[in-house]
Amino acid sequence: MSEVDNRIEQSKNWLERIAEKIPLYKGYKEKEIRREADKIERSLTASRLDDCLARLDGLKAALLQAGKLDLLDDVDLVMRKLRRVKDRIQFADYGYAGLFSAAKVDESVLDEVRAFDAQIDQEAAAVCQLVEALAPVSSSLAGDLQLLSGRLEELDTRFDERENIITHAGR
Repeated sequence: MSEVDNRIEQSKNWLERIAEKIPLYKGYKEKEIRREADKIERSLTASRLDDCLARLDGLKAALLQAGKLDLLDDVDLVMRKLRRVKDRIQFADYGYAGLFSAAKVDESVLDEVRAFDAQIDQEAAAVCQLVEALAPVSSSLAGDLQLLSGRLEELDTRFDERENIITHAGR
């Protein structure tokens, strides 16, 4: 059980614990908890990426101060890509399906989505490590920004797989 799962479990009140004994409600509530835990974890990933955006903003200010105006467009491009990925992660579909929906979202799919989102969090952490390594005085900054831009494109493309998990596309 993850830290998020533990916090959710500890936050249940006595009424929720009693209601869990009702068979139909229990299954419904377990799905809701899975969705909520995934939402919390994606919010944490988005927050991590917000910190990376702030670091890139600091890099941009340092480049301005140093008079390296030729790299500002590259930093802006990376920031736009990072913001796009962050927003996609933060506002991604929760995995709801209507009663008569053709694509049913059961517990195993929600668990698969959550595992996928955990992998995305690890990839986002690797992107943030690249951002932390950027230095305005580096002679390879232009190449480093291109590398970071490519990683963000890969992360954005990889995130498309999440929709396939939810809709069972390709199965």
